[in-house]
Amino acid sequence: MNKYILIFDIKSDWHVGSGEEGGAYADALALKNHVNLPYLPGKSIKGLLRQAFETAIDNEWFTDRTVISELFGYENEGEHSQGFIQISSAQLSESETDYFLESKGAIKHLFRILQSTAIDKLSGVAKQGALRSIEVVVPMQLRAELTINGDFPDFQQWLEDALTLVTEFGAKRHRGLGAVSVSCQVKGDS
Repeated sequence: MNKYILIFDIKSDWHVGSGEEGGAYADALALKNHVNLPYLPGKSIKGLLRQAFETAIDNEWFTDRTVISELFGYENEGEHSQGFIQISSAQLSESETDYFLESKGAIKHLFRILQSTAIDKLSGVAKQGALRSIEVVVPMQLRAELTINGDFPDFQQWLEDALTLVTEFGAKRHRGLGAVSVSCQVKGDS
């Protein structure tokens, strides 16, 4: 069993939605943990990695396509497998978390509201009821733990290569949100 730390160096505002509305504050709230700090769910990270591995295989970086289902699992006609990879949610460091827990008023500085509206192409005026607001999280660094429960001698190299393909995540990523670079360390290395 090998363990890695995935480091998400988020370079822009980002939004992973909670599915909740915030009334007059925002139409879409960011996902927060039980102490109101932002995080990136492990399931979302696993999806990002799976997509990166699939892109790498499509571009012939790796040759064995079966590695996808072995690592990430599969679901097929009543059969399913979880795969050999387990990933925790990506969170702030322990010292940063401690700071925000001790300084509760500081948490509000991790979030801001972006607003947008649809413009009528003919008149150039905002469309009625088109103002939307979204709560975003400021740039930061998050860390997750990846555990691989199997013998894949080339996994670290595969992971390092595939991570270069993860450049954005979350909602509105094609509009400038969620720019990220991801790296990894073997757990225990500094």
